[in-house]
Amino acid sequence: MNSALETAFAEEWPRVVGAILRAYGSVDVAEESTQEAFARAADRIAAGEELRNIGAWVTTTARHIAVDLLRREAVLQHKLPLFAEPAAQEDSAEEIDDRLGLIYVACDPLLSAEQQVALALRIVCGVPTADIADFFGTSGATIAARLTRAKQAIARSGERFSWPGTEDRAERLGAALTTIYGVYTLGHTAVAGSDLIDSRLSGLAILLARSIVAEYPGDTEALGLLALIELGEARVAARTTLDGMPLTLAEVDRSVWGRRRIRRGLELAALALPGGGRFALQAGIAGLHSSAATWAETDWGAISTLYHGLSRVWPAPVVILGGIIARSHLGPSELDRAAVELRRLSGRASAEFDRRVFAALADVEERRGEEGLASEALAAASLGEKNEALLRYYARVSERLARRAR
Repeated sequence: MNSALETAFAEEWPRVVGAILRAYGSVDVAEESTQEAFARAADRIAAGEELRNIGAWVTTTARHIAVDLLRREAVLQHKLPLFAEPAAQEDSAEEIDDRLGLIYVACDPLLSAEQQVALALRIVCGVPTADIADFFGTSGATIAARLTRAKQAIARSGERFSWPGTEDRAERLGAALTTIYGVYTLGHTAVAGSDLIDSRLSGLAILLARSIVAEYPGDTEALGLLALIELGEARVAARTTLDGMPLTLAEVDRSVWGRRRIRRGLELAALALPGGGRFALQAGIAGLHSSAATWAETDWGAISTLYHGLSRVWPAPVVILGGIIARSHLGPSELDRAAVELRRLSGRASAEFDRRVFAALADVEERRGEEGLASEALAAASLGEKNEALLRYYARVSERLARRAR
């Protein structure tokens, strides 16, 4: 794909989908017409035509495609009033409406919490269905069905999506925060590809988090989410070697961490922690990692305590996993216990989650001096992994284990 078109697709997708969604009230029409418009743009560029403003061209084309789609569905008369070109002030309003507003739109209470977040990730942020499945720890077929049911529920309601007002936005804040967290999670470690990080998604997440804090400056969960992302982004430069090889927290050069960003993240975390919510507690954990001068000085006791609190407000498998990993650094007996608990944890969620469990188990077994068991766990972690950077890292660890075994 042409680089300019790739950039336009990443930047303009939510705006175009949002414009069609608000104009015609159908998620299916909005998504299908936008996809087709970008496909036509790609064909024109491949044929040598220069599109000076790809976003504007795609928006106009998508509107025309939407009309054709609705006509073929024999609902032209019913939808005719919606086909008029928007007035100048409506176009101006569309420019003001940002991705955060579109996330609030997708998080309609007509849908279940899972449907809201899945729909927002797919329609607003352009996250592929398979990546959304990894975020939820389920299969692509399950997410596809969830999205289909969400669209059917909207169609059955007979109502168009409405742009939420202040009261509606407040009610949808939790779902919006979860969506932004999902965007950051998927950017922090890309599901597939040659790079460890998807900087497009992580960059989008921090912009969304800053916007939501500007809207709700006193909400401790919004503050916690922004703190979590700021602290994570402060460490990005040290997460890989120059050739893209991932590094663990024990291996990184902490001198290249963004200290100003860490200070800002710690300030936000301090404001968020009294709320005791899931994002506030995760920010606290990230803050303890970020404030440790060296790996050896990491306060694993405090981190374990925060994980215990997090498991009470958010008993998700990933939280249980993090707690086990933290406790494994508290001494030999906890290390042995972690090996047992990690084996029990596998098989309880998705294949993607199991890969994370086995990666943690490989580290635990290596620290226990069990190179053979570590190699077995590492092989299980590699099975089905689509992120090439992680696979290169696993290969490096595998070589190290083989040398030790010899």
